Amino acid sequence: MNPEEFYNLNKLNNQQYMKEIRIRSLSWMLDCYERGTIRRNTIKGLIPEASLVSLLQEMEEIERYEDCAIIKQVIDKIYYTVEFNTKEPMSKEKQQEIIKNLTSTIKSEEEKDGGGNKELILNLTKKLEQIKNWKEDE
Repeated sequence: MNPEEFYNLNKLNNQQYMKEIRIRSLSWMLDCYERGTIRRNTIKGLIPEASLVSLLQEMEEIERYEDCAIIKQVIDKIYYTVEFNTKEPMSKEKQQEIIKNLTSTIKSEEEKDGGGNKELILNLTKKLEQIKNWKEDE
């Protein structure tokens, strides 16, 4: 075996190995996200949704359904989030705390150069209105 053949053989194994590591790390990353040690925007910046979808299709073709489940969880939790549920029970103290935090975040975002992230401000404002309009009898 000459050096070029060895390099190509090693490269192929490295690609397969890296794919396996990538799949295994998705579970760890999702756990970190749920514990709050990594942010959604960080994950979205590092892992494009299209690459996860193609990885999901690949795993489906070779019938690795356990891995498909993990990849699907990541896509659902990171890229397609569920809207804030205001029907859950909430004390007045919790409501006031959330209002205070949302107001503070909106204000700090608006004070940034260029007015901050307009999409974030809009989403936070909608959530703020939901919380302000929440009543205990709902």
